[in-house]
Amino acid sequence: MLAIYYRTEVVINAKIFVDCSGDGLFAATSGAEYRTGREGKAEFGEKYAPDEPDGWMMGESIMMITKDMGRPVPFYPPSYTKKFDASKAVDRKIKNLKEGFWWVELGSPKDIIADREKNRHDLMAYFYGVWDYVKNSGEYPEAANLSLEWVGSLPGKRESRRFMGDYILTEKDLLSYKHFDDAVAWGGWSLDEHCPGGILSLDQRPSYFHERFKKVYEIPYRCLYSKNVPNLMFAGRNVSVSHMALSSTRIIGTCCMMGQAVGVATAMCIEKNINPREIYLSYIDELQERMLRNDYYIPNRPANDSNDLTRTVDKVWATSTSSGDVHNLFDGVARDEENKIHHWQSDGLNEKLFLEWKKPVEMSSVEIKFDTNLHRKIMMHKNPAKNFDQVPGMLLNLLKHSR
Repeated sequence: MLAIYYRTEVVINAKIFVDCSGDGLFAATSGAEYRTGREGKAEFGEKYAPDEPDGWMMGESIMMITKDMGRPVPFYPPSYTKKFDASKAVDRKIKNLKEGFWWVELGSPKDIIADREKNRHDLMAYFYGVWDYVKNSGEYPEAANLSLEWVGSLPGKRESRRFMGDYILTEKDLLSYKHFDDAVAWGGWSLDEHCPGGILSLDQRPSYFHERFKKVYEIPYRCLYSKNVPNLMFAGRNVSVSHMALSSTRIIGTCCMMGQAVGVATAMCIEKNINPREIYLSYIDELQERMLRNDYYIPNRPANDSNDLTRTVDKVWATSTSSGDVHNLFDGVARDEENKIHHWQSDGLNEKLFLEWKKPVEMSSVEIKFDTNLHRKIMMHKNPAKNFDQVPGMLLNLLKHSR
């Protein structure tokens, strides 16, 4: 039997590249320096790190959605199912029967990327083992009418490669709320390190919430570009952090902020014909100001744009106030912070806001930023039952027109 395979190579030429793929295949292929596994306590003085470094990485999980069929539905596990021994499972409580079990997880002491196909198959086997226990052990009579409507076929990964930048963010930086002059993102999820082995380590807790944060911490720009490939940037769980810092920075909302930062930085690199490191060396203030002007928030970094005429206003007042203070509009902070508000809210509509300068000023534009209800649920959930209070389409309270 003769087998012939064809391979297509695609060459892309660009001034700047950004790898936000998670595993960072492109960045690794380019020769960018990276780390995998856990650092030992001594390297960065991290109290929650293992005594000695090792190759373990947090694992990946698959999820599911169930449906109530209104009648008893039997479950016959596939032949490859791996039985779940609930008597040996530490802190793996089955409370939710709607959308899966995040602790059905597999990590790797070697290469979680190379092992992914095997892990995917094993995860399916372990998941069906848990579901078999739910359906057929007799411990969960409320599951009698439930069937599996959807089972994920692509595992969600928490960790693989971490590419090295000019700075490595560590557990100590997060816990001390270290201030960085080049901060461009922030996080606040706890140090949530999943146990080595995942479901293979039933005698251990599936996740160690080592420590929770009382406020948000900063992420510096220097973690978002490669230390040895001059035109390469990255964002997401593959950035320049230690394993312990990753246990918090890996959360998707934090990853999205890194993505916005490298997007703006990339545009600046193209405009100025420079590489990412030069942004840090010479243009970090401009990068931060551009982001803040787009209604971004950077902890401990108020906007200070010299072209903003409101900074020179002599008098400001409004016809009503129901919350905050009208002077907060010009303090450069776009979010309320703990124990300190930075907004002004009028008492209803048809409000008038007055700004007065003692001398004439020339204006090129007027930019107004509104609170678009950041607490409103707009993220679609994997469980359709949780989307009942979502508002599809454009939010009703957004500004639509002005006169």
